[in-house]
Amino acid sequence: MKSKKKPIIMLFLWGLLFFGCNNLSAQVYTVEEGKAFFKAKMTLNSYTGESNQLKGKVNFETGLLEFSLSVKSIKTGVDKRDRDMYKLLNVDENPNVLFKGKFIENYDATVKTKQVLQVKGDFTLAGTTNEMVVDIELVPEGNAIRLTSSWDLLITEYNIERPSKLFFKVDDKHDLGVNILLEKEN
Repeated sequence: MKSKKKPIIMLFLWGLLFFGCNNLSAQVYTVEEGKAFFKAKMTLNSYTGESNQLKGKVNFETGLLEFSLSVKSIKTGVDKRDRDMYKLLNVDENPNVLFKGKFIENYDATVKTKQVLQVKGDFTLAGTTNEMVVDIELVPEGNAIRLTSSWDLLITEYNIERPSKLFFKVDDKHDLGVNILLEKEN
């Protein structure tokens, strides 16, 4: 009798492992208050902007990611600069910065340490969309997952005129990043 029970038990355990792993990877995670930030440089000066209102969803089963950020939630610490930025980004017609993409590699939910994966997708800023590939870091934190990423962006590729102050123009290249805690969707 022991020999017949052993294959049944092994089959049961393999089933749990297979369906359990599949269930883990099928999880959908969301964020409602993620942090997004940028840094811009110019001769003799630089400034930063940030927002804590990044919203989004990651579906580890399909590999799809989708994030949105209200432009008016981005603050640089100087009201006039914020108003100028909103005007430059034509916020009335383009109220959100968007990213829609897909993992190039699969996320392994059984790994309980940091994973760095590439994502390919469309980034939309000021009404212009460009395809990009970016590295993201995923670190499990209890039942949540910390997602961080940073990348460079040329604002002229998004039809944005480089702002200037006196005779100095802001550099074309801006540093962007996100730091969010993804929570399991109920």
